[in-house]
Amino acid sequence: MSDGFVDNIAEQAMLALKGDDPQAAARSLRKLLKTAPDRLDLHHALAVTELRLGDPQAALAICEAAEAKAYEARDERAGMIMPQLMLVRASAFEDLRAPAGAEAAYRMLLEHEPLNPRATQGLAHLLLAWGRTSDGLKALDEYIEAAQDEPQFIEGTEAFGDNLRAFIRNDIHPEEFLKAHRGSYVQMFDHYAKTMEEKGWMAEAARMTRDDDGNLVPIIPEGARPYASVRVDLVDPQSGQPGRIGEQPMIVALADYQPLAHAPVIIPWRERDWPFPLYVSSQCPWNDLVVQVRFADQNTDAISVLDGVAGDWYSAGFDGRFGTSDAGRFHEISDLELAGLGAARFSIDAGRAEVSAIHDLLRRLTVLHGQHPIAAVLFGRGYLPA
Repeated sequence: MSDGFVDNIAEQAMLALKGDDPQAAARSLRKLLKTAPDRLDLHHALAVTELRLGDPQAALAICEAAEAKAYEARDERAGMIMPQLMLVRASAFEDLRAPAGAEAAYRMLLEHEPLNPRATQGLAHLLLAWGRTSDGLKALDEYIEAAQDEPQFIEGTEAFGDNLRAFIRNDIHPEEFLKAHRGSYVQMFDHYAKTMEEKGWMAEAARMTRDDDGNLVPIIPEGARPYASVRVDLVDPQSGQPGRIGEQPMIVALADYQPLAHAPVIIPWRERDWPFPLYVSSQCPWNDLVVQVRFADQNTDAISVLDGVAGDWYSAGFDGRFGTSDAGRFHEISDLELAGLGAARFSIDAGRAEVSAIHDLLRRLTVLHGQHPIAAVLFGRGYLPA
């Protein structure tokens, strides 16, 4: 098969990808790779496509196979594609929530290309999202000083770094991130709820059904934990039609520190109010708040106990412990999932619940800490510090 024909099909695949049809692009690329298995650029394109399709494990496998071919080839084309493969590898590890693997990929690339802007900037943001603030700021400075990127990107990065340093210098408590996200989300929720309630809709209604005895009981999604009852943001009681306020997690900028909303930064809770290290991310959307916990050992019993703690806390919030008699209840909780050795995570749509819910959970985790020592807790996006 001629390179011209291969490039023509590759161009069609890229057009499909740019046309927001990654599945079509993946089909074209897989078909092409059967006839041109040594084309590393096609492997790279397929790996990027798999990332877009939400399959970082497949992307990583494609990168590893392509890297092996590149080492075998050792020609100019292989040398040119390797940096791109390493960047995809780093992104795949980030999506897999494996920061150590992402860091290794970035550093491997920087050994060969010390001024690569994508790797330097990517490493910087990875470290900041991992709680390694000093190392992250150093990498940001290296990216800025190298001046290998477009001016607008360098200026944006400089503003981000300056803003983070100001946040640290002014000793802002990271709980302010939680308050800002909660406040803005609730303000938006109240606005839409009031508008729809005037039309007869109800806010924060629980999804209910009747059991065999005719009693109303909460609907639990198939396969979910027994405590995972669900409230809908809005519902039309006449038709049963549900409505959602905010289709995506709502990222909020803290006043005077707007740049920190652009990427997650992990900030330690400075007071030792709690017996374990505690961190808050600059990205902690209240309608999709991630809670991550790592235990000091790898005892699987601790994960099971954590599931019970999360369930009791959620049930309390679902029933209105952190709100009022008619508002401020939890809406939805995800399953508890493993997040590395001795670690687990879950996410919650906290609805219009008060920030006091966070302190209540921390008190429950303090009791758990007495049984199974906790190494770290993180609220929001990012990676649990080691």
